[in-house]
Amino acid sequence: MRIFLIQDVNYEKSACALSVNSGHFNDPDDCHGLSHLLEHMLFLGNNTFVEPNEFVTYLSSMGGHINALTGTEYTSYFLDSTKETEVQAIKRLYSMTTSPIFAESLISEEIKAIDAEFSLKQKDEIRRLYQVHKETCNPLHPFSKFSVGNKHTFSSFSAKQLKNKLQKLHQQFYQPQNICLCWISPTDLDLRKDIIMQGFASWKNTCNLPSQKFPPLYLTENLAIKISIKPLQKAQRLIISFALPNPKVHFRSKPLSILSHLLGDEGENSLLEFLKNKGWATSLNAGGGIEGKNFRDFNINIQLTEQGIQYITDIINALFSFIDMIKKNGIELWRIKELATIKQQEWDYSEPEKPIDQALHISQSMFEYSEEYVLAGDFVIDDIRPNLPIKLLELFKPEHMRIKLIHPDVSTSQIANWYHTPYQVEKIDKKTLGAYTTFDLDFKFNLAQPNPFIIEQPKIQSNHITFDVPKPIVQQTGLNLWYGQDNKFKQPKGDCFLTFDCAAVNEGIELVSAKRLWIGLLNEKLNKRYYQAELAGMNFHFYPHQGGFSLQTNGFSGNQLAFCSKLLTQIVFHEDFTQSFKQIKNRQLAGLSNALLNKPINSLFSRLAVLMQQHNYLPLDMAKVLQNMAPEDIYQTKIKLLSQFHLEGLMYGNWNQSEATNISHKIKEFRNNHSIGAKVNRGVADIRQQPTITHKVQYQHQEPAVVIYFQAPDPSPETVALTILTEQLVASPFFNEIRTEQQLGYLVGSGYIPYNSHPGLAFYIQSPHTEVPQLILAIYNFLEKIMAQIDQYKDIWQSLKQGVIKQITEKDSSLSMKSRRFWMAIGNKDYNFSQTDKMVQIISDLDMASLKKFLSKLVNRDGFGEIILHNSDLNAAIIEGAESQDDPREFKSRCCYLTY
Repeated sequence: MRIFLIQDVNYEKSACALSVNSGHFNDPDDCHGLSHLLEHMLFLGNNTFVEPNEFVTYLSSMGGHINALTGTEYTSYFLDSTKETEVQAIKRLYSMTTSPIFAESLISEEIKAIDAEFSLKQKDEIRRLYQVHKETCNPLHPFSKFSVGNKHTFSSFSAKQLKNKLQKLHQQFYQPQNICLCWISPTDLDLRKDIIMQGFASWKNTCNLPSQKFPPLYLTENLAIKISIKPLQKAQRLIISFALPNPKVHFRSKPLSILSHLLGDEGENSLLEFLKNKGWATSLNAGGGIEGKNFRDFNINIQLTEQGIQYITDIINALFSFIDMIKKNGIELWRIKELATIKQQEWDYSEPEKPIDQALHISQSMFEYSEEYVLAGDFVIDDIRPNLPIKLLELFKPEHMRIKLIHPDVSTSQIANWYHTPYQVEKIDKKTLGAYTTFDLDFKFNLAQPNPFIIEQPKIQSNHITFDVPKPIVQQTGLNLWYGQDNKFKQPKGDCFLTFDCAAVNEGIELVSAKRLWIGLLNEKLNKRYYQAELAGMNFHFYPHQGGFSLQTNGFSGNQLAFCSKLLTQIVFHEDFTQSFKQIKNRQLAGLSNALLNKPINSLFSRLAVLMQQHNYLPLDMAKVLQNMAPEDIYQTKIKLLSQFHLEGLMYGNWNQSEATNISHKIKEFRNNHSIGAKVNRGVADIRQQPTITHKVQYQHQEPAVVIYFQAPDPSPETVALTILTEQLVASPFFNEIRTEQQLGYLVGSGYIPYNSHPGLAFYIQSPHTEVPQLILAIYNFLEKIMAQIDQYKDIWQSLKQGVIKQITEKDSSLSMKSRRFWMAIGNKDYNFSQTDKMVQIISDLDMASLKKFLSKLVNRDGFGEIILHNSDLNAAIIEGAESQDDPREFKSRCCYLTY
């Protein structure tokens, strides 16, 4: 068994991931989904900890959590835990992976959960497309297997037979020699090593691993084909895939990364610019695709316009022309060195992942890279070989190509298994294949010029402790600017935030819809203009919010303040949007229309946000407004937004005070050229004085779903603390009760959901077989039950509080995380940055009696507001005192709003 230990003193929690070199590729041919079932069953009891979900319950009560996933070739179990529970966590991880019980009664129950999970994903577009891919490759390759499983795939076997199959699969692959484990902890490595040895040293190999040699993924008949696919959502995509061998052997040269870099360029004279200028496409991504030990797809993924659907041959012709240009001209050495510099800087100055994500990634990388490259394998380019990508381009030819056209109007002749995706496969004739490389159009392609935004040797400024916590450097009517200098992470990076509160948003849906379109149009311009800045690690984010809009820049600090200043001036610049207007408008209309196809729970939560927030509107209402908009409407909207606004900003990172002062003068000058406005109130619907509200959401999915949201009595810090503690207390019991014991659905949970600082608590269930009234009753019964049993939780009260305190006081794991924390505090008017300390004190002082009283008031709706969102017929009269309000516009017109 291979083990990778990491000590990182910046983390307060430990994280561990155990990966098995076995996934759904190893499912028996007669029982697809068995590996997935095995992953589920490991949580449902073992020889040491017999109770189902004991590990989940233990960790959640102690401020940690565990999850798992089954992939094609790996199955992984990953968790985080407090330092105090590390030993017990490792003990339980060992027991669950080595000695599962596979109780027959629980096998039958867990199949229901897997079937519910399958039903939940049946309308997921990615799964639907994935199934078509499976059915159009070599049927003898395990990729073609149905990975998830459902009640039908398991129905041929009794629980006893399935137990035997699970035991056999577990015995074959859950061997120490087939396991990699990564553990990241803030404490001493030798101590961690001792804990691992105590936990896992007795695990012995009991058999040799089965041979895992797979046939080719594609046969000749699976290549040079066109696959037409009809999506559920309004989508129009062209995916051109080239079948390649897995190039992991060349990871130190990264030829496919180089080709992705060249083919995916978005600047002048690029393939994407040509397609945009023709009006055929709106975006292009190069390099993604499925991969495994003996296969790799290289995808060119193009978002088409309606016009582009008519020019598929010309688009593919343009792609091969661009490839031909690269092959003829070769790849200059400086281009590869430039990419190597970017990769090196990503490595040197990367934002840390969450420990649990990092542990998972490393546990799988241990199977793919030699020991010395486990950490750096994804980044390193230290074997520069310019001819290698050119050699790979020889495989980018029509005969190795698979074309997928995804559009609602394509002709289809087949229905994919399980996900019912309509599709059609056509062999591409030799004449058409030849036409793809006959360059009749006038292509004028060039590769990108050297990237001017790359700073070869980023410098770290000497810091001044005075500004470790941000201080206001400009305070005047209509403008507040804050500045801080990081002294912890010591990276040559920073974050700038500027938010505009615009009085015009109070005009209503027309202005808000036009604002959204203006921001989309401006982003399109700026993304092209500053594509190379993003490649060089300097990013911008221009986005709408309830009060107006915001501009954020982040990444390397060297030229970032000047970059931010330039972007600020371009917000007011009179851009010509006529060329891209129709494309961006249609893209937004498609996105708004596709909201009807969201998963039921997502649809309910989206509607909840519309109902609870004053300046949030229904997607279809916004779509109707957008339909008739012209470019002139956008120009007028921009003028309105900038006619009166309040501006607030923060710059935090690797800048000295004089740099901050210089940029603040430019921002003041910008501010003084426009009329001053006040901050815009973010209204929150006040439902506390109303009877329980029921609200039906119409959508195209069939599965019953419900969300019950409780609005807390007030926004005081004590109420916030009690709402958070209540959610933490009920989360695990609610999941176990509704999902594991009652088997009401796969998608089950609770959440702390504040709207503009006003606290609230939500419970949700989506079920493939139980109607909405029963789901509501189940939530009500659970709340009554938890109230009746509240005294049983006295023993975990202190650990529960400590778990919440650890969460809210979690150390910043990155400079960006620290910057965002300060920015959020400023947005919440916590100008002393002391709210967290106050919350810790409040939680520490709370006793169990306070929580018991709070929960009693919630159960009895004493001071709480309640809204029930659902997706099927429901007579509000079955809920005592409830009123049905199904028209969001009417609800919002009659609602009183709390202002924040």
